[in-house]
Amino acid sequence: MKRRSFIKKTTFTSIPLLLKGIPVVASSDLLSQSLEKMALAALNCDRILVIIQQNGGNDGLNTVFPLDKWSNLVNARANILMNQSQVLPLSGNLTTGLHPAMTEMKDLYDNGKMIIVQGVSYPNPIYSHFKATDIWFTGSGSNTDLDTGWLGRALDIKYPNFPNGYPTTDMPDPLAIQIGSTLPFSLQGPHINMGYSAPDPNALLNVINGVADPAPDSDYGHELTFLRLMKDQSNEYIKVIQKAYNATLNSSVTYPSNNKLADQLKIVAKLINGGLKTPVYIVNHPNSHDTHSAQVNANDKTQGAQATNLTLLSQAIGAFQKEIEFMGKSEQVSGMTFSEFGRRIKSNASQGTDHGAAAPVLFFGAMLNTSSQVTKTTYPVPGMIGKSPNLPTNATVSDQVEMQFDYRQLYTTVMQDWLCMTETEATQVLGTNFVKLPIFGSTLLSTADFDNESILLYPNPSVDGIVNLRFPDIVKDYVSISLLSINGQLVKSEIFKLNQRELRLDYSGFVQDAIYILSIDWNGNRFYKKAVFN
Repeated sequence: MKRRSFIKKTTFTSIPLLLKGIPVVASSDLLSQSLEKMALAALNCDRILVIIQQNGGNDGLNTVFPLDKWSNLVNARANILMNQSQVLPLSGNLTTGLHPAMTEMKDLYDNGKMIIVQGVSYPNPIYSHFKATDIWFTGSGSNTDLDTGWLGRALDIKYPNFPNGYPTTDMPDPLAIQIGSTLPFSLQGPHINMGYSAPDPNALLNVINGVADPAPDSDYGHELTFLRLMKDQSNEYIKVIQKAYNATLNSSVTYPSNNKLADQLKIVAKLINGGLKTPVYIVNHPNSHDTHSAQVNANDKTQGAQATNLTLLSQAIGAFQKEIEFMGKSEQVSGMTFSEFGRRIKSNASQGTDHGAAAPVLFFGAMLNTSSQVTKTTYPVPGMIGKSPNLPTNATVSDQVEMQFDYRQLYTTVMQDWLCMTETEATQVLGTNFVKLPIFGSTLLSTADFDNESILLYPNPSVDGIVNLRFPDIVKDYVSISLLSINGQLVKSEIFKLNQRELRLDYSGFVQDAIYILSIDWNGNRFYKKAVFN
C-alpha cells in the first residue's frame, strides 16, 4: 500500500492543536508540500507570508467594482448590484471601488498597504470546486493532475530526508502552520501532515518517551512507524508553538468579536510576536463564498451573504495589520487572499451568481509596490495591477471575466520577490518559467540608465517571426532575453554578450499568430515589451 493510500484510509491524517478552541495543524507538507519550499527559503530571509483562503469561489465583481464599466455591470446583474454611490472609492484609482463592507481594506489601499491584482485565473479554467482547488494548491494546469503542492516540491529538493531528524537547530519550528478546521489537499503532500491535539492552549501534553511495540515488517507496519515519527515530531513542535503563543504582547489592538477569521489571524500574530520562525501561515475564511442564491439582501443590496463574508475578511485583515505594525514587524509580513475561482458576469434569477473564471487577488502589507503608481505595468495606477475587466454590453450566462494574469505568476513572484528563492528554483517548482508581477516594493527598479519606452521593438507586429531591439545607446554587457506566451510560459530564452545598440531576434519556428511578451534583463533591471506576430 502506498503512503498516500494509507493516509486516506486512516483516521490519523491530522492531529490538530487547539488554540482558543481553533484547530491548528503544524505542517511540513504545507500546501501539498508546496508551502514548505516557500517556508524553507523564507527562513533565511526573515519574511513571513500569510495566506487567506476564501473557499467556494468569491464573486470578484461584487468585491472589486469596475466603476468605469458600470453601465454594462447594471445590464448584467441589476438584481444584485448596489447603487454606484454606495461603492467605496479608492485613492488615485478612478476606475475601481470596493464593496462598502471593506472599509478597513479601503484604508489599507488608500495608505499604500494593499494591491489588487485583476483577472487572476489560468487557461481553460475548471468550474468544479474540488478540481479548481487542487489546481491552485498544486500549481498545475487545467489538464494536469499533480500529487504534490507547488512549494512542497521545492522542499523535497531542499530537505530530501524530511521528516527524519527534525526539528533541528536551523529549523526548530514548523515549516508551515495551517489554522482552521479545514484541512485542504494542499497539506497532504507525499508525506503525512504533522500536528498535535491539545484540549486547550495552555496545556502541553508530555511527549511519550516510552518505547513503542515494534511495528510489523509490512506495508502497514512501515506506515505505522512513519505515523509514530510524525507524532513524536509534533510533540516537539507543540513546545515551540506554545512558547511563542504565550509570549507577552502588550498590544492595544482590538480584534472584532464573532469573527472566526479574526480569531485565526490573532493566533498568527501572537506566534509571530513570540518569535516563531515559521515563514508561512494559512488561514481559512469560515464561510462559504459559493453564493448561487441570496448573495444580497433583496431590500438592501449592500447587505447579504457577500457583505457578511467581506466584513469578516476586512475587519480581520485590518486588525491583523495593525497588530503586526504595533509589534514592529510590518517589514517582515505580507498576506494574500485567494479563492478557487470567481463568478460569472451575469447574475442568476436567485439573486446569486454561478461558478466563473477569473477574479481579483488581494495582497496586503507594508512592503508592497504602492508608493505612487505600480511601475512596470501596462495600466499603471496606485495599488492595482491590471485593468477593470472587459464586460460585454449585454452579458449572457456564458460570459466570463477574462484572465489577465496566470495565478502561477503570483506564485513565482511570491517565491522570488518575497521568500528569497531564485528564478531557477521557482521554475523548478512550477515546471516552467512564468513572468513575475511587480507586487512587492523590492521589485521596484532604478530607471536611471533607461526606461521601458527607450527600448524600441520593431517591426511590431512582425510577419516573419523576426524582431529587432534597439537600445538607447551602445550596450557593452550581457543581456538576457526571454520570449514568453501571453500567459507567462517560457517559449525561448537566450543570453547575448553585446557591444552594439541593436539586437536581431529570430523567433521563426517558435511563434504562432499571437501576442507574446519579451522579458529583457539588462544592467540589473527587467523590462517587458509586448510583441505581436502575424
